[in-house]
Amino acid sequence: MKAFSPSIGSLLLLSVALSGCAELRARSHARKGNHLYTDGNYRAAVEEYTEAARLFPSLPTVFLNKGLACRQLMLPAAKTAENDRFVECALGAFERLTQLRPGDPRGERLYVQTLFDADRFEVLAARYQRELDQKPNDLGALNGLIQVYARWDRWDDLLRLSVRRADLQHADAEAQYSVGVLIWSRLFQKGGNGEKASFNPLAEPKQAPPPFGEGDVVGAERVRLADQGISYLEKALAIRPKYREAMTYLNLMYRQKAYAYFDSPGDWQSSINSAEQWRTRAVELDAEHKAAGH
Repeated sequence: MKAFSPSIGSLLLLSVALSGCAELRARSHARKGNHLYTDGNYRAAVEEYTEAARLFPSLPTVFLNKGLACRQLMLPAAKTAENDRFVECALGAFERLTQLRPGDPRGERLYVQTLFDADRFEVLAARYQRELDQKPNDLGALNGLIQVYARWDRWDDLLRLSVRRADLQHADAEAQYSVGVLIWSRLFQKGGNGEKASFNPLAEPKQAPPPFGEGDVVGAERVRLADQGISYLEKALAIRPKYREAMTYLNLMYRQKAYAYFDSPGDWQSSINSAEQWRTRAVELDAEHKAAGH
């Protein structure tokens, strides 16, 4: 008796049937995962999505939902092996989603957001730096790297790249203004708050000035940073002469500069005078707008 030999066609049909069966089972597990996710049982949901992906690894929605479930299990700033597993779970799922559906922006967006939420700053910095190396004027990559350094508390890199962005957008008043605001925030946080605003070295020459603390920006470095911020705020006003916010921050910046001069009352007074001039100009601009009915 001749042995049965299946044809290529029958084998293909069998393969299609098995594939269809696997897809149906995968979708069943995915539905269970969805119900568990809705109930807040994220660990069990991840298990169902994982099984669905094993059975049929070509369903984009499974990987989207698995990644979202893994993100729900992540704990901000947690440095544990378990948390790392959840991070890797989410990253792997979103990476697979991007492979299956390259045109879906959710995969890339959620992948990057997960890196941020997990404080994977080195990975993010390398990612955006590669893009900048290929396209030095890519504002998307530059803004991404600025965001990384802001979250990473890498001040020198943050300022350097913010200045680079402003120089690239040399005709954009807001780009210049943002450098000024960034520097003012640094000076305010690093010794520019508290009783210093009310201290007057001319009125109280015998009284010790409010002290600076460890890590504060003081002396010549405070003056240098303030002058850099002032220059960018002035650039913003050169582009947009009635930029009220820039005037307001020039007032505030000169006051931050003045704090470097508690031991030099004449320089302190000069900075305060400049601050008052900008405060007055901002008030006058408000009056002009009010008179014009704005």
